[in-house]
Amino acid sequence: MPHERIRHVLPLLKKLGSFSPSVGVLGLRQVGKTTLITQQLGIKNCYSLDDSEIKNEAQTSAKTFLSRIALPAVLDEVQKAPELFDAIKLRIDRKRIPGQYYLTGSTEFSSKLGIRESLTGRIATLQLYPLTLAEAYGESFQPKRVLTPIHSLETRFTAEQAAESLAKGGLPVPLFMRDASVRSLYFDQWLETAILRDIARVFGRSYDPDIARSILDRIGLLLKEGRVPSLGDFKIESRKLRKYLSAMESIFLLKRLPCHQEGTGLDRWMVGDSGLAASLMRAEHGEGVTLSLARHFVLNEIFANCQYRGQPIHPHYYKSAQSKEAVDLVWDQVPIKIVHAPPSKIPLGWFEKPVLGAMKKLGSKFGLIVAPVDRPTFPKTGGIAIVPWTFWS
Repeated sequence: MPHERIRHVLPLLKKLGSFSPSVGVLGLRQVGKTTLITQQLGIKNCYSLDDSEIKNEAQTSAKTFLSRIALPAVLDEVQKAPELFDAIKLRIDRKRIPGQYYLTGSTEFSSKLGIRESLTGRIATLQLYPLTLAEAYGESFQPKRVLTPIHSLETRFTAEQAAESLAKGGLPVPLFMRDASVRSLYFDQWLETAILRDIARVFGRSYDPDIARSILDRIGLLLKEGRVPSLGDFKIESRKLRKYLSAMESIFLLKRLPCHQEGTGLDRWMVGDSGLAASLMRAEHGEGVTLSLARHFVLNEIFANCQYRGQPIHPHYYKSAQSKEAVDLVWDQVPIKIVHAPPSKIPLGWFEKPVLGAMKKLGSKFGLIVAPVDRPTFPKTGGIAIVPWTFWS
């Protein structure tokens, strides 16, 4: 199919399956988890818990269900039958063979589902991100690009190629849709299902889809203005808000970015895919729109490629009490600020100040401004470098 691409996480997935008796692959709904395992890894025995008969059988007697399936096996959307976790634990403890079970989920495995108690030490997990730019263009994985924030490899993609992908996102199906109106309908339906079904399952009792929808609408308005949503941007009681945001994080719709310990600020939140972010903004043009889409694109490129290298980032942003502007990411103590236009078209002084402040506080020789340019520019003796949106792609 035209939207199928070799995923760069495949070598890591093979490696995990070579020593761990079970492997969990988590990520957004429809990001390509099942395709990755069944078609690219080649595990043919797939049992989807979306099938009501299979789910009922697994819930009724997980031990009996597992006794009759052929191994190695894929248990797709396994969180829908949490009874399976204890049963898998028992079978693994009896016969600890690598690569027996591949568990996929569009919801974070949690202590509520029993996985911490049941499969601790028996499962290796990874997150599958939306398609990276290199995956979308069928290019090879180059892990050297994300060994550190700064590398010396030539840029493989232009700013124009990145710009073409911003609003499409990286979910395999909509990314390759030619009709923008059809893509818009796809994202609308995706979000509607998330609100009415996926978030509700995680949230539990007292869930109100209208509150979830209002939170996402507010996130869309903030992103449209080029802002990164934080806990102080909502007129909802803090405890209730955190519960809704946490539920959205559990289904990978949102990703939490805490403030660096050397800075000051509330948790910030980004959307799990730039195409979903574009759908929430409901706008195609504007500086704020471009800035928000660029942030999502660049950060997802970094997070995905570091995950596929086997060393996922635990992201933090940085903001000082004296600055209104924040640094989007601190990576190995290097502050990174993403901007919407080339340096020739924007007064960089506004963006340089928070980067310089972060460099001083963190003791970093370099700071990075990430812009739609095609070649990086590095100062010889340290300072602020200008690098492309596609620097890590």
